[in-house]
Amino acid sequence: MTTTSITCRPTRDTFVRFGIVLLAFFGFGLYFFYDGAVGYRKANEVYFSYQAFARLGSKASESYAWEADKASKPLIAAEQVEGEWMVEGKYPLPADCAAVHSTPPEAADHAAMRKSWADCWTAYTARMHFPVKPAEHAFDTAAIREQWLAGTACMLISATIIFLMLRTHKRVMALEGDMVTAAGQQFRIGDISRLDLRQWGKGYKGVAYATVNGRKIRMDGMTYGGFAPADNQPAEQLMQALLAQYKGEILEYEQKDGQNN
Repeated sequence: MTTTSITCRPTRDTFVRFGIVLLAFFGFGLYFFYDGAVGYRKANEVYFSYQAFARLGSKASESYAWEADKASKPLIAAEQVEGEWMVEGKYPLPADCAAVHSTPPEAADHAAMRKSWADCWTAYTARMHFPVKPAEHAFDTAAIREQWLAGTACMLISATIIFLMLRTHKRVMALEGDMVTAAGQQFRIGDISRLDLRQWGKGYKGVAYATVNGRKIRMDGMTYGGFAPADNQPAEQLMQALLAQYKGEILEYEQKDGQNN
């Protein structure tokens, strides 16, 4: 008597899909961490600097004595914005924020600021490599904390995906005689009381469920073996070999494109 032996290993497409999802979540995680550590603080610097330029420009157009030591005063220093006092504890700034130490020369030039503070701002942003248009609002500590939480969540998902990739790499779906291996478990064909094939086949999800001792065991043909004609459809070969020995209940085994049951 010939013993049937078929082993379906994880397909290349499976790891490609894993890789795409992993890169997406890992990339988003890095993006969130960057905003939490750098991006939002930089945005705050631009936002409050812009607000300070606008206020100084308004004062420069008034008929009053421009402060002689304006250049030595900080551009951002407890500036009032939308009714809130900008303090480090509420709106974090970069550690190297120069605007908290002195007013830049572009804002300290009374004549230029009086003529057009917007032009002074443009010159300042060009020198500092800032965007000309600031954010619509400042980012407080709660918003920054949210970025860290979102980044952590993405990294945890990335770690889960890596775990699934490693687990999938170690597993196979196989048929050795009457012994089936699937989902990390082994069982005999005779122990299967029901075989649910409603989602089996390339045109479906490539998934079957074998009920063994009251438990459903997933048989994933798309992940293990696959249905590529160039490879002679390893998953379908395994299922056909299993069906040749199986005598129990089958739920709606459907085939497409003239495949034989």
